[in-house]
Amino acid sequence: MNDRVLPVVVLDHVGIAAYPDGLSLAELIGGSAAPLVEMPSGVAVGRFGPGEALELVTSTRDGSPLERFLETRGPGLHHIALRVDEPLSQVVLRLEAAGLRIVGDIEASSDGRPSLFLHPSSTGGVLVELVEGPRR
Repeated sequence: MNDRVLPVVVLDHVGIAAYPDGLSLAELIGGSAAPLVEMPSGVAVGRFGPGEALELVTSTRDGSPLERFLETRGPGLHHIALRVDEPLSQVVLRLEAAGLRIVGDIEASSDGRPSLFLHPSSTGGVLVELVEGPRR
């Protein structure tokens, strides 16, 4: 077993917050985001860019966490996602023992992998998503 608190394997993707009707980064780099996948939290996400390593995140419902983010900070960097190859259920135990603040529960990511978020207060001011295993 790995004794690091975060057994990170690789940077999985970078989430970019955007207004639903705004010019997206995908358009700026000459591409388009993959079809948006609606999530239960009231956001929609679509991957794009080299290796689909960028994720466009937009609000689909009033009062969603992303709507509040956009009101406070505006469009731009929303989160970084790190891939772990251990089951998140095991990683959570180490995170909690280390005192890291977890946002919500383990849920399915836009491509169905288990994921969870770490609160920025635990990660140097950056919202971090942990996703389990390689992309599907």
